[in-house]
Amino acid sequence: MNRIIRFLSYGIVMLAFLHCGKASAQMVQYGKVVEMNSKGKTLSGVSVTVPSAHDCHPTSSDAFGVFRLSFWEHQTGDVVHGLKAKKYGYEVVNVHITRDGWTLTDRDTLRIVMAPSTKINEARMRYYDLLETACISRYDATMRVLDENYASHRLSLPEYQYWKLEAENELQRAYQTMDDYAYAFARVNEDDTDATTKELVSKLKGNDMEGAMAMVSGQTYETVLQAYTDFSSTYPLQDPEEMMAKAGMDSIPTTDSLYADIMVLQTYANLFESDFATSGAKYAKSCAYLGVIYKERGWEKASKKYFNKALRMYEMLNVIEGIEVQDKIDKIKQQLNN
Repeated sequence: MNRIIRFLSYGIVMLAFLHCGKASAQMVQYGKVVEMNSKGKTLSGVSVTVPSAHDCHPTSSDAFGVFRLSFWEHQTGDVVHGLKAKKYGYEVVNVHITRDGWTLTDRDTLRIVMAPSTKINEARMRYYDLLETACISRYDATMRVLDENYASHRLSLPEYQYWKLEAENELQRAYQTMDDYAYAFARVNEDDTDATTKELVSKLKGNDMEGAMAMVSGQTYETVLQAYTDFSSTYPLQDPEEMMAKAGMDSIPTTDSLYADIMVLQTYANLFESDFATSGAKYAKSCAYLGVIYKERGWEKASKKYFNKALRMYEMLNVIEGIEVQDKIDKIKQQLNN
């Protein structure tokens, strides 16, 4: 009997030891749920779960918005995906946590920001209207400039048709992304104190939709109006009547072939610039042709720019792709030296 009692006691001690060992290895992630644009007001009763594969029991935020997630199989530094935070009538605002996951830490609190669905929808519709107004105004401003220049004969018909189509495409692309930007703007939390958020909030409050879109996309955007202004000032085309007088022609040409050539070649150059492996030869050829056109017009700076682009591309094709283009390299170097 004594041996049985000692055996049972030993088993109980071992189980307690194992339990304590497992508890000591437990990773606890503390978190807090707050409401957007509320100066830190907390939300209670928010259900917080992660997929069962992470071996973590569901939990919910308490009266102070605080919750804790206990992980048995994870440690500090592990990335956890699939978190869900739910409360009736609310949506998660900082969706990058649920979409991209987060890194477990015992130093920082996992902060989940939520907002009433009605407020998000109202903000999204408001920003959509502002974006639409801004993009239509941009289109109208572009067309006013084009119409005025065409009416005063500072713009040929092929030029006008090209830039008009560009302006229409710009507006169409804006409509394709408008809802995405409205979705992002509706979830901007004014309580965030980082400089980027402050600048974005300032632009939104000032109805600077183009500036806000540039910040969210992370890309500088050149409008069609800017592109037209820069192009027409950098590469001024001769007036058709002036061209006719110099050439001794009796009638004004119906198309501006020089302008058409430049537009086509620049389109190719822009299109192929990022993919030299499959389209490098076309890109280099387009740049070389532009170099020739600009040199004939006396636009030395533009000519050298595109000759150098063609030269770099041909050199890469020659080395990386094994394409024999040495003769083209020699011709371009000769153009640059002349």
